[in-house]
Amino acid sequence: MKKGTVWGKKLVAGILMAAIVLGNTAVSTQAATKDTGKNVAVIKEDNYRKTLCKGFLGKSYGSVLDGIRCDCSGYTRAALNRLESKGKSGTALKNVQVGARCTRDWVSGSSITYTTGVAEGDDISWAKKTKLSIGKKSSGTSKLSDLELGDVMVYGRGSSTTHIAVYFGKFSSIGEVKSYLEDLGLYKSNTLKKVSGNKYQYNGKTVIRKYGNSSYWRIHSTCSGIMIDNDIAGSSPYTSSFGNWKWTFSSGIDIIE
Repeated sequence: MKKGTVWGKKLVAGILMAAIVLGNTAVSTQAATKDTGKNVAVIKEDNYRKTLCKGFLGKSYGSVLDGIRCDCSGYTRAALNRLESKGKSGTALKNVQVGARCTRDWVSGSSITYTTGVAEGDDISWAKKTKLSIGKKSSGTSKLSDLELGDVMVYGRGSSTTHIAVYFGKFSSIGEVKSYLEDLGLYKSNTLKKVSGNKYQYNGKTVIRKYGNSSYWRIHSTCSGIMIDNDIAGSSPYTSSFGNWKWTFSSGIDIIE
């Protein structure tokens, strides 16, 4: 992938050139429209992952953050709601609101709304609010290679929904995940402690856990707290209570390097 270009399989014709605020640099890139004709928010992948983690990793299941009880679906809504602009230190995105309040909402159909902006000198010029429906993207463990950062995975048994997680990305090892979190500035070096069972903990709370050898990682709220693990397919007996991965949904936001 080339830095400064939009990636993802969701982009279609109808491209408008714009300068999107990414990190500390205004990067010339593309603000795209979906086939609905509506603007698509663009965000830098490091900022996206940082939002999914900061203030969440290590929190207990059901912790109340931003007024939301962070069970599995509550965490997903709270994390995506935090994709706010911090001026030049963030992204040109604000007023983010996820409509889905439980796992069933994702399956039956929901929406995400946000206001996008472009950099104009030292300021951000804000556009009108955009509302996108959240639609089914794919399903089943055979689609692992099609996952994109931010995809929402819903688990279930039969027609019932049981769990929800967010795709965090592809990392070759638990050590690479640990190093990435340190590089993001979320943890100082050597403060994440490796313990038995292929786990890294911070202040006694598990934040990363490895199951088997999968290189695909998710972040979600579990009975052990909010953590990152690599059992998206649900093949480990330790995560069988989550049910089977059955549905995958796009957040409607495109990610760039």
